[in-house]
Amino acid sequence: MVSIPTFHFTTFESLMLVLLASFLVPILLSRWQRVEMPIVVGEIIAGIIIGPSLLGIIDGQGEVFDFLLDFGLAYLMFIAGMEIDFTMIGKISKAAGEAKAKITRHPIFLAVTTFSLTLVISYYISTNLVDPELVKNDWMLALILSTTSLGVVLPVLKERRLSDTRFGQSVLMSALFADFVTMLLISLLATYLEGGLNIEMLLVFFLFLAFAALYRTGIVAQRSNTIRKLFEDLSHATSQIKLRASLAILVSFIVLAEILNAEMILGAFIAGVVISLLTTSPERKVERDLEAFGFSFFIPIFFILVGVSFDVQELISSKDALLLVPLLLAAAIVVKMVPMMLFRLSFTWKETFAAGSLLSARLSLIIAASLIALEQEIITPAVNSAIILVAIITVTLSPIVFSKLMPNGKSEEE
Repeated sequence: MVSIPTFHFTTFESLMLVLLASFLVPILLSRWQRVEMPIVVGEIIAGIIIGPSLLGIIDGQGEVFDFLLDFGLAYLMFIAGMEIDFTMIGKISKAAGEAKAKITRHPIFLAVTTFSLTLVISYYISTNLVDPELVKNDWMLALILSTTSLGVVLPVLKERRLSDTRFGQSVLMSALFADFVTMLLISLLATYLEGGLNIEMLLVFFLFLAFAALYRTGIVAQRSNTIRKLFEDLSHATSQIKLRASLAILVSFIVLAEILNAEMILGAFIAGVVISLLTTSPERKVERDLEAFGFSFFIPIFFILVGVSFDVQELISSKDALLLVPLLLAAAIVVKMVPMMLFRLSFTWKETFAAGSLLSARLSLIIAASLIALEQEIITPAVNSAIILVAIITVTLSPIVFSKLMPNGKSEEE
């Protein structure tokens, strides 16, 4: 048996290797064009390679890496909140109203009904097909299976120039609704599992009161010429007051979520929604700068560390967890494809299957939910690795299937 040499690096040396990996991954993927693999998948695979599962160069342990993993996850949820374009939501509702579309064709109706069916099917699978020894709470697994990835859906629709069509807007609304509701329910369930049914669960809704108060304050501030001029004057290279304010809001909502005994991902997501609502500039420079900041440092580190924590040996050694991978993969597809048949009320069969395939993609939220379940010992490390593997497969294959079904990016409006 060949033994893998053990490397001992300082924190900064390990961080250097992680950042070097995040630098090389996009370059290598750009040269290997046989498969259109998302960069984040490449980052997770890079983490698996340099982590304990293979080369064992770094172990990702220590307070610094714990912080980077947590804050990277929070920043990812922050970006997800910013991706919600409320102007587009308004356009969707307005367009549906002007067209006097039937209720069954309305994007919001389709979003609510498809997600409700997804949750029901997910719970059935969780209670009837999964070994209770592997997953100790059926509802947590049901929510994990119900997640989707707005961060994948939105770029793919924009790339295919479908985001402004009725089809694209319906798919986008379904992804948005699923992302927000699953995040809220996961946070509530995690709070319940920690302390049971008590008044503390209701404290989560104080996050929304803080959100409403901050949003109202922001609107009033934007109407003040003095404050607006001050922010414009301090938005130059050295001050970057708008970016500083955005990051302060992010950390404040994370702290508030912890005080209220809620999951930090919900606080980070709400902070992103606040920024999205208060961004009035057409070019959305603040959002683009925040995304550049996150995707150049915190988010790549997060996904590489997810790969580092991916326990291949644990997954392989657990026969039950290994057999769970194809079951979870099939379930991840079924719980999205079956409810999406409701789209046939408004769209063609090809568009219906395309929508189901795209919404089957899982990434940030499923990984976040799985990490929460792992921390609360609801699932084993092997099951966590199985869920991450399913996320990698779906986020790689779903956009490819969607592109095959919608090759010209044209929606056949009925």
